[in-house]
Amino acid sequence: ESIPGFRTNLTPDEFRQQLATVGFAVIGQSETVAPADGKLYALRDATATVESTALIAASIMSKKLAVTLDALVLDVKVGTGAFMKRQVDARKLAQIMTTIARRADLRAQALITDMSQPLGFAIGNALEIMEVSQTLQNAGPSDLTRISLELAARMIHLGKLTATIDEARELAQKKLLDGSGYQKLKQMIQAQGGNPQVLDRFELLPNATGAMEITSPRGGYISAIDAEEIGLASGMIGAGRDSKEDLIDAAVGVVLEVKAGQKVDEGSVLCRIYFTNEERVSEAAERVEDAFRISAQPPEPRELILDVVG
Repeated sequence: ESIPGFRTNLTPDEFRQQLATVGFAVIGQSETVAPADGKLYALRDATATVESTALIAASIMSKKLAVTLDALVLDVKVGTGAFMKRQVDARKLAQIMTTIARRADLRAQALITDMSQPLGFAIGNALEIMEVSQTLQNAGPSDLTRISLELAARMIHLGKLTATIDEARELAQKKLLDGSGYQKLKQMIQAQGGNPQVLDRFELLPNATGAMEITSPRGGYISAIDAEEIGLASGMIGAGRDSKEDLIDAAVGVVLEVKAGQKVDEGSVLCRIYFTNEERVSEAAERVEDAFRISAQPPEPRELILDVVG
């Protein structure tokens, strides 16, 4: 929705028509699409069960089952930046959702993926659209590219377009390298009322008016980047909302310059904060600084895809 003119409030008929003509669409929950989800969340909120794994699964799957599917691939995040902080809880959620899918005669798999540090470099709405454009032109962050390719491959294979998962991975890689995935995104943006030129001309997206560099206080290795703290800091400057009534500033956010495992010197730029209002920037900057852990020794590499359920 940071793309000017882009609509996610498609009617069911518009959604079906776009699937038939373009091949994919992005649609949000509404009073006509998965209305049960709103009631489920209100129930969780009123009964202090927002963290109930079963009700989280019901909320997520009510939206997935609202459309006729042959197969479903889920990305269940775990770590500081995810709702599920522990892998055992993420696996439980994945198992419940894939069980619901099977009972609805739906082929389903769930990937459990690491979210202990931000995925990619960009955190913020328009900033992430820019990163999506770069990724689909095979110039994006390696972690985001890997997750995207694996999710695509799982969808291709579950959709019975290939006989094996390895063939599906090869096909996903081919579509990335030949640019057809990039062109398909442009087609989808245009179909939903947006300007596809935003993927080539970032100045057409909402842009921040100011930027602040966060630098390393000492040399060493980035041992961790707390994704939750980065997300909360981004929310302070308008990238997220505390309530449904809050407006999101699509231009603002954080762009990392380093990832966990990288060596830095004193004064190295760790990230940049992009803002349009200086009111809470200093407070957000302190939070961002605290999100980076620097150690004398390099950390153990972390697996990106931790498990597959289903």
